Amino acid sequence: MIKPTDLRGKRVLISPLNWGMGHVSRCIGIIHNLLVQENEVFIACDESQKSVFSEYFENITFIAHAEYPFHFGGKGNFGWDLLSRSNSLRKRLNQEREEVKGYVGEHKIDVVLSDHRYGFISDEVPSIFITHQVHLPVKWYEKGVGALHTKLMKRFEFIWVLDDEKSTLAGKLSENCPNNACYIGYSSRFSVYADEVEKEYDNVLVASGPSVYAEELIHHFLNRTDEFENLLVIHSTSMQMPAGVTAITGSWKEKDHAIRKAKRIISRSGYSTIMDCQYLNVSGLFIPTQGQAEQEYLAERYLQK
Repeated sequence: MIKPTDLRGKRVLISPLNWGMGHVSRCIGIIHNLLVQENEVFIACDESQKSVFSEYFENITFIAHAEYPFHFGGKGNFGWDLLSRSNSLRKRLNQEREEVKGYVGEHKIDVVLSDHRYGFISDEVPSIFITHQVHLPVKWYEKGVGALHTKLMKRFEFIWVLDDEKSTLAGKLSENCPNNACYIGYSSRFSVYADEVEKEYDNVLVASGPSVYAEELIHHFLNRTDEFENLLVIHSTSMQMPAGVTAITGSWKEKDHAIRKAKRIISRSGYSTIMDCQYLNVSGLFIPTQGQAEQEYLAERYLQK
């Protein structure tokens, strides 16, 4: 079993899934630790992901790597959105495996890390799958999807699970791990900051994820500003805020500065955001994206806890 602390002085290749920016966010914490342990890190990513990583890291080798061709209709029909793209997604997965083979040879890679990219795997060196979802929260008629997830995940030599051994944050999603898996704790991009800041904002609304769902969340709260005092909106959409509502649309580090001052974070119930709240020790108000079973489960679990 290879654990994160075992990687020292290695050439490490990592790539995050392009489902929103949550995978990029949590990889920042992982990459930060890899660099502290004197590894040489290579990031395979698309241009939008590279622009974020570049804010946090210098002297990193980037490899231009195509995204998965997701398309979100904005109606919460995630199963249909994925099914309608199944052929192109499968084609991209197979292409990716060939591309990784070339990266490993060209850059003399020692270890491959895949943040939930099923095709980002090598037959030549140890390949590790990073996830918090060992088990997908599928309904009875989606068991085939869960079985495919398990099959593709088992192709990796090891699995790193972003939770503790009690599955404190992910609950049933990270319970009963296979023998080749280990819990590695939480990962937050805010671990790169050593200084402390004072809390300033009562409520910080972080509208992330696919734009159509981010805008939906913003609209929901703009109609309720009287219920949320001292509200700051953080987003990357093209929306214009009404008079009296402050928004930050700048760089990730600018947004980080505001988020670290939050007394409460309001957002979608993405797992990366939940890990950030845990790391920052702030409360969260989570609104799941309709139709996304993982977010619905996590929001309900957080509410109960």
